[in-house]
Amino acid sequence: MPKYLSFVLAAAILTGVSARAASYDEAFSFYQKGDYANALKLMRPLAESGDANAQYNMGAMYMNSLGVQQDHKEAAKWLKMAADKGNVFAQLDLGNLHQTGLGVDKNYGEAMRLFKLAAAKKSATAEANIGVMYDRGLGVDQSYAEAGKWYKLAAEHGNTESQHNLALMYSSGRGLNQDLKQAASWYKKAADQGFDSSQLNYGVMLHSGQGIARNDTEAVKYFRLAAKQRNGRAQFNLATMYTNGEGVPVDLPKALVWFAAATGTLGGAEAKTAEDNSKEVAKAMTREQLVQAQQLIRDCRTGNFQKCD
Repeated sequence: MPKYLSFVLAAAILTGVSARAASYDEAFSFYQKGDYANALKLMRPLAESGDANAQYNMGAMYMNSLGVQQDHKEAAKWLKMAADKGNVFAQLDLGNLHQTGLGVDKNYGEAMRLFKLAAAKKSATAEANIGVMYDRGLGVDQSYAEAGKWYKLAAEHGNTESQHNLALMYSSGRGLNQDLKQAASWYKKAADQGFDSSQLNYGVMLHSGQGIARNDTEAVKYFRLAAKQRNGRAQFNLATMYTNGEGVPVDLPKALVWFAAATGTLGGAEAKTAEDNSKEVAKAMTREQLVQAQQLIRDCRTGNFQKCD
């Protein structure tokens, strides 16, 4: 599912005290307080008078159930008004609706048209969306080369998911010449913005020494960051590092904690492997270590993976 943009209120350029400017200020104040009903009352007449920012805000409120019952058809109506006036956020959200068929007919061609309008105004999100459409062949002939071109634009403009996707393409040589150094560089950019899949992959590259000098201490750091975000493979890898003493001292209680976490997070054969590893680690532990691990597991679960080690 696409990630919709959050509610945005545009600030008018003040050339003097006016009812219109005051309405924006007041609406924003109501929104900050969570009083969406009053924010909506003030926004609607502005939208009906043709203000593109207000029309976008109306669309966003209907799309995200802010002060009104969610209604994608009504959202699309307001977003189209704003998109036709060049509002980039409206073009993005309306494009997402056409891509999913929520409130409008599913139409990849129209989604692409809207994304390209927004991309022409340097929207990184639009560039990323275009990359995905070429990557998956949605309404266009699948082209990894075109996907790579758009991912690179979006990545350079700071889009985290595109940085990850670009790294994947450099790593595999799909659509771009394989370049592990570039892959590691882009994984790190996304990882440092908190993207858990990039934290996992960058950790793997650090551990294997692919595209970057091997550094197990740094690998543990990135595995831990992703593990705390419930990334099961990172949890498994972190447990393995504690088991083998790679990048950290051997610590079987912490290894058991993270194997147990991975068992609950992963699925299928991967979960079974994590469970089997948990049993093997437990066999090698003393009674005192098992007691310590049980307490750590309780802290880990109650602390939402933030207190696992």
